[in-house]
Amino acid sequence: MQIITLGTTPSTNAYLKALAAETPSLPNFLTVWTPCQTAGVGQYGATWSSEPHKNLTFSLLYRPLRLSLANAFLLNMLVPITIMHVLETLSIPQLNIKWPNDLIASNCKIGGILIENTVQNQHIERSVIGIGLNVNQTDFPDLPHAASLKKLTGTDYPLEGLLKKLVAALAESLPTVSTTTFAELYPLYKKYLFCLGKTSTFRSAQGIEFQGVIQGVQPDGKLVVAHAQGTVQIYTLKELQLCY
Repeated sequence: MQIITLGTTPSTNAYLKALAAETPSLPNFLTVWTPCQTAGVGQYGATWSSEPHKNLTFSLLYRPLRLSLANAFLLNMLVPITIMHVLETLSIPQLNIKWPNDLIASNCKIGGILIENTVQNQHIERSVIGIGLNVNQTDFPDLPHAASLKKLTGTDYPLEGLLKKLVAALAESLPTVSTTTFAELYPLYKKYLFCLGKTSTFRSAQGIEFQGVIQGVQPDGKLVVAHAQGTVQIYTLKELQLCY
């Protein structure tokens, strides 16, 4: 397990992507983490804010042995499933995965995942997997749906110990992505899928709110939603937001 610790950095994903581009021989599962990330990002440039020295913000390099671009969503399922399994060992309550990349506990957001792939010949050459996890922070101004492991359990967690536990679990699980299938992995992902089968409020890209029920996720990562009128529609991330 090789971990680079930075005192502070704008973004661990940006740092690791630049490092991987400059040094092709970097080892698999090389991890960059910082207790003070100043300009973290989520999906499509969303800001990821984290109180210094209270949370985990880290990025892990992974080079799949054989993973086509068409099967890229396998990574988006396997990473949060692995994190869920680690958090279960800590007795974190009511764990869920909110499509497509949020980590939920007790109906509150405790983390997020950003996977950035480099593609060559329709295969994923390398992935930089960024993970933000709220650990010991207890105050979340203007974020009513945010929480942390400590806020939910009252326990203070050693950051580096939890980091090593997560990296070890990912190093063990990620190599299976090249030999598994959507049909094999999806039941595990579906088990954690937030609001599955429940009537929920959604907001379209045009700002229109409507009621619907999540029925599942397709192999390409698109969300399947049944509308109140009885129709079923398929959505990409940019087309839909789950309001909760």
